[in-house]
Parts: sequence; structure tokens; C-alpha cells
Amino acid sequence: MPANTLDKKDEHEKPFGLELPKPELFIYQHPAADESFLNDEPTKVEDVIEYLDVLENANKTESSKKRQKSLVTMDDIKCIVTRRSAASSTTLRRGKAKRVLINTNQFTFMRQIDSESDDRVLAREQREDVAETFRRMGNREYRKLNFSLAKDYYSKGIQYIKDSPVLYVNRALCFIKLREFKLGIIDCDYVLAKIDEQYLRAWLYRAAAYKRLNDEPNFEYSIDRARRFNRSEADFIDEFLDKMRSLL
Repeated sequence: MPANTLDKKDEHEKPFGLELPKPELFIYQHPAADESFLNDEPTKVEDVIEYLDVLENANKTESSKKRQKSLVTMDDIKCIVTRRSAASSTTLRRGKAKRVLINTNQFTFMRQIDSESDDRVLAREQREDVAETFRRMGNREYRKLNFSLAKDYYSKGIQYIKDSPVLYVNRALCFIKLREFKLGIIDCDYVLAKIDEQYLRAWLYRAAAYKRLNDEPNFEYSIDRARRFNRSEADFIDEFLDKMRSLL
């Protein structure tokens, strides 16, 4: 048989009677299962075992006992190959990734966002209505000199709206009337630190509380800040200080 004919036959001969690999089989393989460097399709378990049987028989002819002890047994090879094949087949049979259903319509998505925003605005308005009711009830009790009850109403209003400076400074004034000056200062400091640093009534009530605690440095500091942040209210601040001194 001509040599070129033999070469051509060998060229098309398939090892172990297997079909040539299809490139798409390697697309989703785990890197550990990639055998593309063999240039052949990953061998089936039975064919691998048959091939390794030949190697095992050759190994048995070795006379060196030390070398023979280092050889891998057939049972170990079969176990390894079986696990490898199972892992590869599992990888190849991996199902398609689950699709997450999302709304890709931008108009619909924005409508949902706007709807949620509208709900939050409505909820805020409802809470403000409740807080305003408690504020009016507190004011009514304050005019009756029921400072403790007025304080409780302001506290209930704060439970609904936590960023209203009016409720805090009204409660601070009740604390000052009840001679709980430190609690009044805490409410004023909360307004100035968390809500509005320039809030005039918070600085003035803070000054009044420190004045009654005989803390002149903090009293002067509060008045200075009240004037600095509210220059247009100089007359009101002076009137407040005159009235406060007349009540001491």
C-alpha cells in the first residue's frame, strides 16, 4: 500500500472508534474539564480503562519493586477516571441559566418609581396632619399652663414627624417651664445639630436654659450664635432677652 495512502488513512482514523469533537461542546466546560489540548474529544470511560489496561500490563513487567510500589493501581485509575468523566458529563449537561424576569420598559419602570414616590408623599402628609393636631393640642394646654400635658402632646407629635423643629423647641420650652433645663437643652441641641443650625428659637431657648443653670459661657455663646445666624432679627432677640431678665 502506498505510503501516502496509509498516511491519509491514519489522518482520518478516529482513536478508539470515537467521533471527532464538536467545538461547541467545550463552550460551557469548567476549566478543570478542558481537554482541548489533546486535540480530540474527551475519551469515554470504557475506552480510557481499556487503554490503561495496556499500560498496567506493561508496568507489571518492571522488575524494580520500589518502582512497582509507586505505580497507581487499576482500581485507583478507574475511580479517578470515573469521577472525572462524571464531572465532565455533569458540566456538559448543565442546564441553561435561569432567566430573571425584569421590567425593561423604562416608561413603566419610571411610573412605578413615581407611584412609590407619590405614596411616600401622601404618607408624609398624613403624618404631618397628625403631628400638627398634637402641636395644636400642646399649644392649647401650654396656654392653660399645663406644661406637663403640653409636653406629652408635643412628644406624641414627634413620634409622627421627627424633623419638625417647632415640636422640639415647643417641648424644650415646656421642659424649661418645668425646670428640667438639661432636657430642654437636649431638644435645642438636637434641632441645631440635626435639623437647622440657624434656628433662632432653639438658640434662644438654649440660652435661657443655660442662664437658669448659671452657665454664663454657654449662655453668651448661644446668644452670639443667635445674633450671628439671624442678623435681621436683632430687635426680636433684644426683646426676648429683656423679657427673660425680668422673669429671673
